[in-house]
Amino acid sequence: SMENEGIKISPEYFSNYSEELELRLNQLTEKIYEIAGGEFNINSPKQLGEVLFLNLNIPPVKKTKTGFSTDSEVLEKLREQGHEIAESILEYRRLSKLKSTYVDPLPKMVDENNRLHTTFNQTGTATGRLSSSDPNLQNIPVRTEEGMKIRRGFIAETGHVLLGIDYSQIELRVLAEISQDENLIKAYAENQDLHSLTARKLFELDIDEEVTREQRDAAKTVNFSIIYGKTAFGLSQELKISPKEASEYISRYFDQYPSVKHLEKEIIMYAEEHGYVETYFKRKRIIEGINSKNRVIKSQAERMAVNTVIQGTAAEILKKVMINLYDVLKDKNDIHMLLQVHDELIFEVEKEKALEYKDLIENIMKESIKFSKVKLEVNSSIGENWSETK
Repeated sequence: SMENEGIKISPEYFSNYSEELELRLNQLTEKIYEIAGGEFNINSPKQLGEVLFLNLNIPPVKKTKTGFSTDSEVLEKLREQGHEIAESILEYRRLSKLKSTYVDPLPKMVDENNRLHTTFNQTGTATGRLSSSDPNLQNIPVRTEEGMKIRRGFIAETGHVLLGIDYSQIELRVLAEISQDENLIKAYAENQDLHSLTARKLFELDIDEEVTREQRDAAKTVNFSIIYGKTAFGLSQELKISPKEASEYISRYFDQYPSVKHLEKEIIMYAEEHGYVETYFKRKRIIEGINSKNRVIKSQAERMAVNTVIQGTAAEILKKVMINLYDVLKDKNDIHMLLQVHDELIFEVEKEKALEYKDLIENIMKESIKFSKVKLEVNSSIGENWSETK
């Protein structure tokens, strides 16, 4: 039903945005040529490597079989060292990827009513999330200004609005329920800001000390990286801190939420014994390599096991909710469910019915799954285009 319905876009908007990006790319190209002291093919890793490490004499970060590496990790390092050209190349790559992946192709993929029809794949991911392809509408960046600009081109039909509803921290709530961790459950029961709470522990703040935005962001990264089984090394790279600091953060996290540590051990032991893990709703996933003698394969399998239980359960909650919603909405002509993007659902609804449906859907999403200790919460917003529903 969602695939058939499709979502409307404004080809005119995308065409204007494409011109804007073209202009910015041209400006960046000029700037890069100026610093490099001449023209070259920015998209050629070989030529770029020669410009950076031979012509400009920047010390190489890492080499590959074919020469110098110029991947994003290398460019990030050069940017940190203060090389302006690296900053410009990263920006150039980011904008040209957006232009070639979304801004230029999407208008060519619409039907006669300017609606885009993605394909949702039921078995595209191992954790059980739906994936989207041709075009993939789940991968549009969320946290960047450009990603929001792309979303602005997704619009409602005349007389309609888009309604966006998403679950609030669903994976962390699932983690709280499955681990039955008292501190996590208490935080959600009292509507505390979990990321600020974690930040207090990580940075050992006093009661009267304010949590800064940077501290909260770092704590948010730690909260989610525990679900994805990130190592101290992985966390240190993401937060740009030393592995030693990162491992201190992780142990402080487990001091605060001890049952989470216990749950992770339980999941891994279960996987070692049975060769698979189960989600909250008893769906199984076989975990290859869980008993491997190779440490790298083994720890990858352990991360996969933990992630499957948490993310797989969250994915199933969304699927159950979507089925319940479809049963309620399928015969209605004034509302249609259009998209699912991980823990967010997008609907197109007649303007005057928007608030009524918002209440109805919020209720179904909160009440469909009854956990013993944790309540599921949702956030919703209404707008003329997709960026306004964030």
